[in-house]
Amino acid sequence: MKILSTICLLLFMCLISIIDARISSSTKQLDRHITVKMKEAEIKPSGKSNDAEFLRRIHLDLTGKIPTLEEIEAFEKSGRDKRQEKINQLLKSDLYYDHWGRIWVKWLIGRNGGNQQARTGLEKWVRDSLRVNKPYNQFVTELLTATGDTRDNPAGNYMQRYNLSPTNLTSHSSRLFLGLPMQCAECHDHKTEPWYQEDYYSLASFFSNVRSKAVYEKNDRGQDQLVSWVLRDENKGAIQMPGSNQKIAPRFLDGNIYRGVSQKKREALSKWITDRKNPYFSPAIVNRIWSQFMGRGFVEPLDAFGEEHPPTHPELLDWLAEDFARYGYNLQHLMKTILNSGAYQRTSAKNPKNEDDKYYYSHAYIKPLSAEQFFNSMLEATGFERLQKRRDKSQLESMKRDYLRRFIYLLDNGEMEEIEAFNGTIPQALMMINGPLVNDSGDHRQRGSFINYILKTYRTTKDRVERIYLMVLSRKPTTKEVTHFERYVKRSLYNDKKLAYEDLYWVLLNSAEFALNH
Repeated sequence: MKILSTICLLLFMCLISIIDARISSSTKQLDRHITVKMKEAEIKPSGKSNDAEFLRRIHLDLTGKIPTLEEIEAFEKSGRDKRQEKINQLLKSDLYYDHWGRIWVKWLIGRNGGNQQARTGLEKWVRDSLRVNKPYNQFVTELLTATGDTRDNPAGNYMQRYNLSPTNLTSHSSRLFLGLPMQCAECHDHKTEPWYQEDYYSLASFFSNVRSKAVYEKNDRGQDQLVSWVLRDENKGAIQMPGSNQKIAPRFLDGNIYRGVSQKKREALSKWITDRKNPYFSPAIVNRIWSQFMGRGFVEPLDAFGEEHPPTHPELLDWLAEDFARYGYNLQHLMKTILNSGAYQRTSAKNPKNEDDKYYYSHAYIKPLSAEQFFNSMLEATGFERLQKRRDKSQLESMKRDYLRRFIYLLDNGEMEEIEAFNGTIPQALMMINGPLVNDSGDHRQRGSFINYILKTYRTTKDRVERIYLMVLSRKPTTKEVTHFERYVKRSLYNDKKLAYEDLYWVLLNSAEFALNH
């Protein structure tokens, strides 16, 4: 038995080595493409990011928040290949499943789409899919062909979110899964791309026969409450173009007409969308993931593939898309290929030869934190969970959801626009200055607060300042920054010099460095 276990372990280690080597090969190919383009443009790349810069960036990108003090210290002590190991570790973490689960749900149904029960069900389905690293073509197929009770098959919440509207589903699915702005052809032929109104409705026809039935159950007060939907396909259902009485037959965008039975239309559509020969499917998701990590896509806007918006690096986009398909539509393989690259791991600091670069990835592009990234990082930097340690986990999560809801509300610009990034609005600034998260954690007199803990635990100014910088900015202060603070303390008019540490904490939390992914 012991010999068998040893053999299994060795085989597992060999498999891991093969996978890592495969990723390394793909990453090298990626960097070769970028290097060639930079040389052609006579652009000098910036150097490699330091460990603190990399660690903060990778945590924000994969987990949606800054690293903890313990994670920073552990990374500092790690040995060789620690960056690759950190990437692998985070891609297996619950924080990654949660953060990317929220990202995918926002892509699928928007920030506010669907009721809470539907969102929760869909988010769990996405998290479970990420946990098993479900192939992306299977992921999309299950979304587009979902049937049955949404409690048993939460993927159905995607289609139900759009009320099973053929036009809404066509507009959204073509944008997300193919990167095509087909919604422009709903009312008229596309003005800049070769898509006609008939193309749009021929695609919409694939969704014309899906139906759903609401399921209600009695709640505690004896009232009927919507609990789920049951989706099914019928052998009837057609769609017409506006101003025409003619029924539109389902037809793929490559011109081929669907001639099967009505109940199988969605299956046929998903098979065509996810087919390896489809020129849009793999490039669309590669472009979206690349943009998420690198700060801009090869094609911008992300759902504007076509002649009007050609890719900045067409050869690299095609190669990454082919590599992604070759390795089984493996999202983690795609992510590791990008995250291990020299292009991703460059510093955001520019040099005279690349200060104007916006397309060649010669330095890391600075990205504003999303609203969720900013909020969750603020929770980490303020030690929110430590301050609330007496509460049970369910209470804590409920409080965090409530704070996030209010935070997003403060960000709302009043015009129902999608909030994507922290942009330093006046309501936010007021919340940061007067909000309980900052005040509670920054009050040196409050027992259990972060500043109270720092002042009690560390004796020298240098050590105290270092811990505050690590907690908020995930890096140690420079000698100049420590010296500047020491002068500030000496020159301040505070009778209680400890108040100066509250000022430092507040300033760092309100800094651009904290609000940006760099």
